[in-house]
Amino acid sequence: MTDLRWDAIVLAGGRASRLGGASKADLVVEGRTLLDRTLEAVVGAETVVVVGDVEAPGAVVVQEEPRFGGPAAGIGAGLGQVTAPWVLVVACDHPHVGDAVEPLLTARAGEGVIAVDADGRRQNLLCVVRTGALRSAAAAHESLTDLAVHRLLAPLDLTDVPLPLRATRDVDTWHDRDVVEGRSDD
Repeated sequence: MTDLRWDAIVLAGGRASRLGGASKADLVVEGRTLLDRTLEAVVGAETVVVVGDVEAPGAVVVQEEPRFGGPAAGIGAGLGQVTAPWVLVVACDHPHVGDAVEPLLTARAGEGVIAVDADGRRQNLLCVVRTGALRSAAAAHESLTDLAVHRLLAPLDLTDVPLPLRATRDVDTWHDRDVVEGRSDD
């Protein structure tokens, strides 16, 4: 029988420059912070690793080096705490990530799966990958600092999992937040 245990790496760092520096993790959407919504979505993980300068009770919190080194550096920092054979990688800026977790976990096979949004774009920060394969991909780079995540994932044979817009929508701007809350049109 295949070992389906999984850990989660939640990326909660970054500068949030399009939000004027406001912390995405602390941004409230529909009455709850984005980080709280994400932590609730990954409650089934054996270990939850949150990367960023945040408080996350019940999770292991680490910081990428250097700080603000980018999401690939954050994934690398989080991998140091992962012990399960599978790892869910997710940014905390998807307010309805709970709609994506189960379909991704159910579809996992091979080296892993990656969410594809309604426009057919891969969502690099919404995937489930074999931990060993992700570690090998990370080790192939001299540095993960400022590395584009699609380059980190490029050598992996990830299967696309189409998901509805609600599951893949992220909040990068105040307008995005207003759209999610129904206060503005897309």
